[in-house]
Amino acid sequence: MSEPRRRPTMADVARRAGASTAVVSYVVNGGPRPVAASTRALVEQAISELGYRRNPLAGALSAGRTNLVGLLVPDSANAFFSEMARCIEQQARKRGLLMLLGNTSYDPAVEQDYETAFADLRAVGTLVTSIAAESAPGDDCPRVYVHSRPTGAVGPSVTFDDLNGAIEAVDHLRWHGHRDIHCVTGPDDFGPAGLRTEGWARALASANLPVRGRLHHVPFERIQAEHCVREMLLATDPCPQAIFATTDELALASLRATASLGLRVPGDIALIGFDGIREALHGRVRLTTVSVPTQHLAVHALDALLTWDGGRSGLRTVLPTTLTVGETCGCS
Repeated sequence: MSEPRRRPTMADVARRAGASTAVVSYVVNGGPRPVAASTRALVEQAISELGYRRNPLAGALSAGRTNLVGLLVPDSANAFFSEMARCIEQQARKRGLLMLLGNTSYDPAVEQDYETAFADLRAVGTLVTSIAAESAPGDDCPRVYVHSRPTGAVGPSVTFDDLNGAIEAVDHLRWHGHRDIHCVTGPDDFGPAGLRTEGWARALASANLPVRGRLHHVPFERIQAEHCVREMLLATDPCPQAIFATTDELALASLRATASLGLRVPGDIALIGFDGIREALHGRVRLTTVSVPTQHLAVHALDALLTWDGGRSGLRTVLPTTLTVGETCGCS
């Protein structure tokens, strides 16, 4: 097996052309000093013969800037985060930017490490779906929080109206006549899931409906969540009339758990999710869900990053949600 061919360098071009690397750099970068026509011809011939390609990242780093933008999400295997990342990547490309994606695995330390790494790469800035409960960075790196904003964070953010979206979902279940409405949410009360849980509790309290014993914390990962919801349903007597899940991933896990127990949705138990991911809206069973404008989030977030003013504006953009009626709430 032959050794992989080494990528030619500027030094290789200089040796082939009988010129200095500085002269090669002037030819490749169009300056800053002029090069004699005869020398330029030799350099261009050497570039062609060697197949040399300019390294745009190295050039950008030396100039103190790149066309890179970082995106940090907790888990890109989660359908919502993968769809959000795709929307942001598409919008970044329209602006001539390349997106770097980092998975923080719900670990604040990993989140901070990625931010440092993106800053070292001279990225335009970083879009952060933060899982830190409170703001930690004290630097002046361009940063926009998306989907989730830590308490006390400065600088711009683009989030969804999670609280009122949840209230609308629970009110819709109440409109169907359900009074025993349980909430399936993530392992803690931080971030969007926490706001959605708060909306569920407020909607029940405003209607004088019971909350105690109806909140269930489960892992965000769908397979683990399905197991936990199944155990919850087996331990709950009577069976809940309805479930509000704070993400579509958890709603789909709940749907699988009910099916495994022979429960009909919405016949035996109604179900509403939150996010409006493609699988929820267009899957074999169309979920009733609170849809969020992910494409608009991508546009607003990149606009905020490209006009970043050192975090002084602290602009907070909250995008409205929409209840999308499917087959799991009882309307159809």
